[in-house]
Amino acid sequence: MAEMTKGYDAVCETRLPAEFLAPETAIHKMKRYETQRTSPGLFHSAWCHAEMGLNQRIDINNDGREFYFETTQMLTGLVIEREISDRDTLLGALILSSYVPLFKKRALNQEISSDDCVGIYNSLGGALRYLRPLSIDEPPQWRMTEVSVLALSARTHQPSLLLYPTSPREEHSDNFAVNHDSYFYNNGDKIPIQQKLIYTDKTYADWITVLTLQPLIDKGLRSTNKRVAKYPLADKVNYLLSLIISETNGWQLSMNEQKFLNFMSEAVAAHRMVKTDDTKTEINMAA
Repeated sequence: MAEMTKGYDAVCETRLPAEFLAPETAIHKMKRYETQRTSPGLFHSAWCHAEMGLNQRIDINNDGREFYFETTQMLTGLVIEREISDRDTLLGALILSSYVPLFKKRALNQEISSDDCVGIYNSLGGALRYLRPLSIDEPPQWRMTEVSVLALSARTHQPSLLLYPTSPREEHSDNFAVNHDSYFYNNGDKIPIQQKLIYTDKTYADWITVLTLQPLIDKGLRSTNKRVAKYPLADKVNYLLSLIISETNGWQLSMNEQKFLNFMSEAVAAHRMVKTDDTKTEINMAA
């Protein structure tokens, strides 16, 4: 509508899942990036094609949707194969590639199963291991911390508790108050999550749930009788990453390590309950 301000349009666009994005917006964004040849440009183009495949307001048959998702995988493959891709873009491409099968299921109205969640968990663990061998003791990149939250949600093996990664459209709008890093999605219901490593004074829109990781890690470590005060935050995050990598690689974890991961998965999943009436949903840990 002509009377809408640019800011209001941006808020609406950022809030919408790809399924309901205005066709002209989806097409414009795809055309904007389709000639890009840099790694970040290819990554943006891959996301634009994924959102085209998801869009239910555009009249596309199933073959057409398949084409968009195949193009998404082709573009993420180009990013992954490039030696010049920076680590953030590379990890973003690995994440998107992991979720394409689920986006395809969403687009085709197919049921997402617990096996799909297992596949996502293993794929994200593989992405973390690809970029972070267990011998590395440097501070973790924030992007990897974001991936750990996605992985922990997939670890519940429950599709309704699965977090999806956001596109650049949802994550990097001009209005920071509506930006979010991930979201729960079920039958058109989108619950956006803004992920933070430590507490922030920033204020976000009331429809966004803020997930702060540090207190969750500290509580999880206390639940396994680990003394946490003496450990730097980077070491705590690296501990979480190493357990996800180990478990998805099939290595045996101790009882306390399993207990810690179970706590973390339940804590992440609980953020879905904040915005729904389904507060009594039982989280059954399959791991």
